[in-house]
Order: sequence, then structure tokens, then C-alpha cells
Amino acid sequence: MTARAPKFIPNTDFSESTNSSPAEVTVREQIRSGGIIAILRGDFRGVESDIAHALYSAGVQAIEVTLNSPEPFVQISALAQTMSGTMAVGAGTVHTVAELEQSAEMGAQFIVSANTEVNVISRTKQLGLVSIPGCFTPSEIMHALDAGADMVKLFPAVALGSAFLRALRGPLPNVQAVPTGGLTPDLVADFISAGAVAVGLGADLVPSGAHSPEKLIDIHNRATNFITIVRAARSQCVAVNATDVGRSGQQSSTLVN
Repeated sequence: MTARAPKFIPNTDFSESTNSSPAEVTVREQIRSGGIIAILRGDFRGVESDIAHALYSAGVQAIEVTLNSPEPFVQISALAQTMSGTMAVGAGTVHTVAELEQSAEMGAQFIVSANTEVNVISRTKQLGLVSIPGCFTPSEIMHALDAGADMVKLFPAVALGSAFLRALRGPLPNVQAVPTGGLTPDLVADFISAGAVAVGLGADLVPSGAHSPEKLIDIHNRATNFITIVRAARSQCVAVNATDVGRSGQQSSTLVN
């Protein structure tokens, strides 16, 4: 009989991280609860906080500014000040410890990279921040987790496919995966169904050049659509799991009788 990866059961309890501060637990819960990390890459001309409010009103609870954006630390600082206690604010495309430390000074609460850099992961945890390094292979994922990563960014997710995550969760059922890169609405649903705790969404959610009120409405509508997809996929997983549990109980009862 072919072994199957365990089905995804939504879970917002991250207390298993023994050395986590309350702030780290809160950030992980925000990422997991919303199910989306909104990625800001580009020049948004000072309307980052307006974008964040548009996203939050739709249900998104985490936002990331990539360091290859113009004046990224200014953007991170503005978001940290205006969204404190409301959204988790992070820095993305972080490659060095120096970039990490400057991001932390500006108020970043989680750190995302495109690669697995042990020094960045270790320093992130020393500073009491949530670490989400980029991984592409099972070996990189194990390397990242061994270094202390809280979650792993599966990147580029469009190249990996949701089948990769389903297979991965056989030997690693508790991996906290955040697929990112090239995700369409259908792929978002597939990855959530496969067990992703959240997804990272960039230009498909927040297009570069979103400066006008009309663009903010568009971002809110896009976010609402993606949030609906995430919630529907999670609900379907719960329903399927409940059905399987019921069938297992019936089979056990038949065996006993």
C-alpha cells in the first residue's frame, strides 16, 4: 500500500518552540493566522502604511519589505511604527548579518531570505526575531531547521509544485512551510491543501506602482480574494480530515465487533 503524507490540520499553536519569546510566538501566529505574507518590492512613494491598512482590512496579518527595494529601511521603519501590534512586519531578501541587524533596528520582526545562510539564521534567533530562510531541497530545509529557523520559505515555489510539499511532509510532518514565488490563485489553494502554513505573495497581490486610491482598492480586493482562497482550502482540509477520522473509527468498530 502506498504511504501518504499526513493531511494538513490547521493549527495556530506554536508553543512547541521551547526558547521562543512571547513576541516571536505572536509573529508566528500572525503569519499562520492570516496565511499570507504580503511582499512589498519596489518604490511605493511613502504609501506603504496605506497599503498595509488595505491588506489588513482584508485579513492579511503579515507584511514584508524586500531589501532590494528603494530605501527599504525607511519603509520598514514606517510600517513598524504605524502597524505595531496589528501586523507582523518583516524584512525580505536579507543576505547578510549586517542587513539583518539594520532591519532589526528599524523594527523588523521576522527575517526572510532567498537562501539558507546559517549565520543569518543564528543571528536572527539571537535577536529574538522569527527566521524564514529560503530553501529548495530537503537537505537545505533540514540545514535551516537545524540552524534554528522557525519556518522555511519554499522558493521558487512555482518550480517545486505542491506535490513536493506533500511528499516532504511524509518524513517532516511538522515543517512550517511558506511557499513563495510565482503563485497563482490555484497554486495558493494547492499549497495550502498540501500543508503550507502560509504563502508569500508579491506582485500578484501588491503590484509595483500602487500609489493611487484606486490602486489601494485593487490591493484590498486582491487580498480579499486570496484570503478567501486560503480559508476555503483550510476548511476543505479540515472536512476531509474529519471524514477520514470518522471512517477510521467505523473500521475500528467493525474490527472490534
